[in-house]
Amino acid sequence: MNFYKQAAEILDRLGKKEGSIKGLTLGNAEVKDKKRMYALICETLKHNATLSLVLQESKLLTLEKKLTRSLALLLLHDLLLQNRGIQASESWPMKQAVMKHKARLKAEFVKAKIKVGATKDGLVEGEEEVLMPRYVRINLLKMTPQQVIDAFVANNWTFLPLPPSPPAPPAPNTFHRDEHLDFMFVFPPKSDLHLHPLYASGVLILQDKASCFPAAILAPPKDAYVIDGCAAPGNKTSQLAMGMSNGGKIIACDLDLRRLNILKRLTTKAGCTNITALNTSFLTLDTTTPDHSKVTHILLDPSCSGSGIINRLDHLVDAYAEEQEQANILETTMTGGAAERAAAEEKKKERLKSLGEFQIECVTKAMTFSNVHKITYSTCSIYAEENEHVVTTLLRNHWPKWKLSPRSKVLPTWHRRGYPADVGDIPGLVSTDEDRSKVADCLVRAVPGGSEGDLMNGFFVACFERVGKNSNPGLSPTWKSSSIGAKRTHDEIADDRATHTTSGSTPSSKKKNKKKKKNKAAVEITGGSVLTLSGAEDEELYDEE
Repeated sequence: MNFYKQAAEILDRLGKKEGSIKGLTLGNAEVKDKKRMYALICETLKHNATLSLVLQESKLLTLEKKLTRSLALLLLHDLLLQNRGIQASESWPMKQAVMKHKARLKAEFVKAKIKVGATKDGLVEGEEEVLMPRYVRINLLKMTPQQVIDAFVANNWTFLPLPPSPPAPPAPNTFHRDEHLDFMFVFPPKSDLHLHPLYASGVLILQDKASCFPAAILAPPKDAYVIDGCAAPGNKTSQLAMGMSNGGKIIACDLDLRRLNILKRLTTKAGCTNITALNTSFLTLDTTTPDHSKVTHILLDPSCSGSGIINRLDHLVDAYAEEQEQANILETTMTGGAAERAAAEEKKKERLKSLGEFQIECVTKAMTFSNVHKITYSTCSIYAEENEHVVTTLLRNHWPKWKLSPRSKVLPTWHRRGYPADVGDIPGLVSTDEDRSKVADCLVRAVPGGSEGDLMNGFFVACFERVGKNSNPGLSPTWKSSSIGAKRTHDEIADDRATHTTSGSTPSSKKKNKKKKKNKAAVEITGGSVLTLSGAEDEELYDEE
């Protein structure tokens, strides 16, 4: 099959959300030149805003009806952004259809870059690559942080006793310990550790810092009975097992069997021995069974918009799918598109509303387990509809039986908290700006990116506690208001490190587990056999969450 035609089919499938970029390229046995295909798809998606504008203004699809939208975008990418141009025979009709408009397309590309505010090579602000540190979680089941430090220093790396100030990615060939999570090390951007022996042996786990927050906050004790309700691909599950020193029991649920197989592989590689994997939706679990009545802690990282993810492939896919849908609407309308654009915006609002309702349903389900006394809820979203609004609704529905854990239990040294303005009124609990600030102070936020961001993906975490007979159901007046944006000094970091070490767990990718199937095939993970994954799937495709 022609390389570009195959690439166009992959783009079409991505637009319909029928798979991941890596899965449809690197993990696709039918793709011969996998690296080239992967690069072309990724780069075309990165430049989608500019290329789509060229396509629109040039009216190429109207003039050349044999071209499909996906194929045209791919050919435009190579024509306009690659020195080698379109790598296909001069006699190929599709190449001829584009090349006859070469001069005009290049002129439109220049205008499009100006119109969209492109900063370089056609990338608009927000699409250009953000260089974030490479975060690495040390698997304490296999090695201590000091042993890892010694191994890297012996390999000519320089260990920095304190992180850079002001916060910045480490310089080349240097690394340091994270100031908030002592089991995490921070390496320079683009550090490729996939071939490192410690990665191969399951000591190093590549995981964004923000995705480690939920399990670190849940912090179940060694003998806890835990449910990871939206578990695959398994990094947060293995972090839970690490924090529990393989004690107690963890039930990991996921409706997608392929992703669950990846979880089994990753957690086995990590040396986890206390996990039972269930091929089912968390929402279908029977809370009355003897096993589930023992559950004490639940971690929930349900499907969300993914709007906090930067430099992540599924974010490119989401943006492309949304743009494709809107383009299809505009191409079939005669009204100029104003009404259709408004309808698309309304659809976005409806999607956020639907996601928020699903997230509320998940946490509400968790609160029905009779012995559960702690629940973490998290998203990789920047939108209040999935964050503070969800928390507000849950407190309205379940307070005073459930309350938020205070800041003292929820990463107290982390500087960025929830947004008070997005916390709604809660009868009997929240009615003033001071009340809203107290609620927001219980919440954790991470702002994506560098410069004004937190050098990580965007994230949100809330922790709910069941209110005991003699405990305070309200917002304790001793909780201090948040100091949003405050940075800790090197002395404070050093003092804190000398007296305190954080251990804990992680979050997960977003699951599409709305279907309520009751396929509950349980598989005990004992560190022995590993299920074989279909095709060329590898844990590398899922190592960062």
